[in-house]
Amino acid sequence: MNGYRFYTAASLLLLTALFTACQKSAPAPQEESGVNAETEIIPEPNAGSEKPQLTVAISVDIAPYVMKNATTGIEVDIATQALPGYQLNFIQLPYEKLQSAVAQDQADMALGVQKFKDVEGIFYSENFIDFVNAAITKKSANLKIEKVADLADHKVLTWQDAYLELGPEFEKLFAPDSPQRKNYVEVADQSEQVQQFWDAKDVVIVIDRSIFNAISQAKGHKLSEVDYASIFPEATYFKANFEEADVRDAFNAGLKKLCSSGEYAKLLKKYNIELPNTICDSKAHP
Repeated sequence: MNGYRFYTAASLLLLTALFTACQKSAPAPQEESGVNAETEIIPEPNAGSEKPQLTVAISVDIAPYVMKNATTGIEVDIATQALPGYQLNFIQLPYEKLQSAVAQDQADMALGVQKFKDVEGIFYSENFIDFVNAAITKKSANLKIEKVADLADHKVLTWQDAYLELGPEFEKLFAPDSPQRKNYVEVADQSEQVQQFWDAKDVVIVIDRSIFNAISQAKGHKLSEVDYASIFPEATYFKANFEEADVRDAFNAGLKKLCSSGEYAKLLKKYNIELPNTICDSKAHP
């Protein structure tokens, strides 16, 4: 009996020694690098604090209005500065598709549209940019263009749907069912439109002066080789349209601030755009 007790006691002592040794040899838990119990956990930024996103339909590149895949240009700058509280994501569309982009749920807003009629659920801004159009000819062609009627017997290069935007006389002259329509050529890409003008001998190009000048100079052509005929209404005014009225209102308010601060005039100067009048002038626009 005494031998059994001695054996049991010895066994317990051995187990105790082994348990103590294991505790001493086990590595202490390591703190994660840079983190300890006192480290303050910084929460992720609240997603609600980010700017609201807007998908903005804008034309294909047309210097100086839209350039470098809609990352610069005066239209991009105006929209961005007029709506500082929004993140604008631009998508580029051909001109003829801009008008319907919002109505067809392709965009939240579209730049460079005209208001031909009221459309339910579409909200239009004030005018935000003016185009000054001219009939331009090469001096070497010796074409005499003094009024719209003088275009009747010449090939005319212009942009899509231009016959709707240059006054009633031009519309009547080049309407789809008019005899002169055969001389009327619409070109979707205005860079290509300008190139076709320089490649031809005796055509007339109808285009915004600033667009023509910027593209021609970029292609290495001399503006001293052409004549400008100011035969159209003083300017063609373009608006933006919107899916939401409150965004339209914010855009209009932003335009007023750009005008009152002088920033709008600075943008015109930045992009070498010369206008007889601008949206900032006090006179009423259509």
